[in-house]
Amino acid sequence: MNLTEQREAWLERDGDQYVLHSDCSLGRAALNTLVLESPKVSRLHAIIHLENAGAFWLIDLGSSNGTFLNKRRIHEPVRLHDHDQIIIGGNVFVFRQPRKDSGEHAIGRPVLTLREDVENLPCWLLVADIKNFTRLSRRMASDKLAILVSSWLAMCKEIIEGHQGAINKYLGDGILAYWRDDDDAAENIVAVIAALKKAQTRPGPRFRFIVHYGLVAIGGVASMREESLMGSEVNLAFRLEKLAASLGEASGISDTAHGKLRELLPARLLGNYELKGFEGERAFFAA
Repeated sequence: MNLTEQREAWLERDGDQYVLHSDCSLGRAALNTLVLESPKVSRLHAIIHLENAGAFWLIDLGSSNGTFLNKRRIHEPVRLHDHDQIIIGGNVFVFRQPRKDSGEHAIGRPVLTLREDVENLPCWLLVADIKNFTRLSRRMASDKLAILVSSWLAMCKEIIEGHQGAINKYLGDGILAYWRDDDDAAENIVAVIAALKKAQTRPGPRFRFIVHYGLVAIGGVASMREESLMGSEVNLAFRLEKLAASLGEASGISDTAHGKLRELLPARLLGNYELKGFEGERAFFAA
């Protein structure tokens, strides 16, 4: 792709240059803005999202092999700076945006070491995903799909972080978020549920979400948002999201979450269900 004198930002790779005029999706499928033909690249691997202010953000979409910025795997949207190095499935790009450069290059910045200890803490978990994403990806143009996904992710991020939560993982067409169970957590969860239900009525992709409460093993660097969530309760949250999908419900609440929110949030019992990998039946509620 040839550059013009008006170029503001671009990617460089092996002498080639790719101008970034708007959101850019990267992946193996032909629907992407930038197609990367490698078995190590996921079908829809990552998005470079352009904010109105001219800032570019790198977002991994739950790829199997990860997206790396300056040799570190990213776990949430990261602001790009001039000369940042992006690696996707062995493809190495250099991000260029001289006019927006703060004079601070990310390459060579110190790398924090992940702590090895793991804490077991009560947490609130939220899993959300876009409905019928495979069908959307097949019928939408790549630039429109990139805008759709990145706008939805930005909306979820704003709601969750605006109520003291953190997005732990981006999962392509979904997210996993969590809250440690502090004094304000229940009120924040109720507010997030209300905000997401309101967002479900607005134009944009149709999506579902579930909320669960349980004991979670946490390890990693909290300040860098690279905490790992582990344990059966995390697996249970994803089982509940699949249950909500099978029931055609736009939102759901686990029995333990309902027990904590009973006085704050009206809920409708959907029934008792067996979940693969878990003993007995679990009550499931619609918000």
